[in-house]
Amino acid sequence: MTSHRMKQIQIAILLGTVAALLPTTASAAAIFTNFGPALSYDTTQGNGMGNDFAGDVLAQGDSFTPTVTSVFWSATLALSCVIGCPAPADFTIALNADNSDSPGSVIESFSLTGVLLNGLGNNNTPITVTSILYPTLTAGTLYWITASSSIANTLTWNNNSTGDTNDQAVSQDGGATWFAPTGATPSALEVDSVPEPSTGVLLAGAGLLLGLARKRLAMRGVRPAASRI
Repeated sequence: MTSHRMKQIQIAILLGTVAALLPTTASAAAIFTNFGPALSYDTTQGNGMGNDFAGDVLAQGDSFTPTVTSVFWSATLALSCVIGCPAPADFTIALNADNSDSPGSVIESFSLTGVLLNGLGNNNTPITVTSILYPTLTAGTLYWITASSSIANTLTWNNNSTGDTNDQAVSQDGGATWFAPTGATPSALEVDSVPEPSTGVLLAGAGLLLGLARKRLAMRGVRPAASRI
């Protein structure tokens, strides 16, 4: 391999590293949230998921409508264990399209297994799932975040504590069919958009690219225009 080719590979690796760091340098912007300050929520009650001991496998859904078109980055939910807590739990969180004011087709889903959830009544750390598909959410369009579990788990999606009254949905068959709006208190939810790189990182990246360009020109014996004055 020639030294010139090696330098090209090194530059590509360096640029890839910088690009990979960009999304982590700024906080995601909330498209929707009904959490209180510091992700606070109602720790005492919520909407059931999984086994309700009445022959049903419950799933729950919260609706939201973006005010600006944005790219989906993550969803954060307040979940608690109800029986035999703390206990590892399996559950699925999904971003759904709307179907006549009920959760419709799945846009992206996240299956989590063995997540340790503490009991209802505790201030449990909310669960966050992060997108790998980055679907676009259109302004003014209704979407849903749904949460479901199996009959092996009895969980709850804690209520919000901020007075949010967006439409809420329930399923008694694990999310196969839905009833909405239920009139129940929506659960605690935050939906975030893809974070934009901070100004500082963009400037640093631009500086790095400029430095690399100058170095390559110098290796070829070419002086940058600004240096010829």
